[in-house]
Amino acid sequence: MAQMGQQSGQQMQSGMSGQGSNLSERELLQLALNEAKYTAAAVNTFALESTNDTLRRDYLTILGDVHSQEKQIFDLMQQKGYYNVKNASPQEISQVQSKFSQGQ
Repeated sequence: MAQMGQQSGQQMQSGMSGQGSNLSERELLQLALNEAKYTAAAVNTFALESTNDTLRRDYLTILGDVHSQEKQIFDLMQQKGYYNVKNASPQEISQVQSKFSQGQ
């Protein structure tokens, strides 16, 4: 088992130095964004299930920090053209509004 840990450490070191890493900048940013989304979901659950008010406030502070990081990654991806968001037309917005107002 010690040998496996040593091999993993060597793989991490070579990946961190850029050797043997085949991930593009876009893929790395996408991984970071996905990780931030998963972290936000987990921290949100922790906050919701916390019975201690102080701990809940701490989790909500952390959640705000995670959302800020998530937004920074998203903005960078959008700036680099890696994450393109199509703006909805006024007609599409109206259709969605109608759909949700009918459901209430």
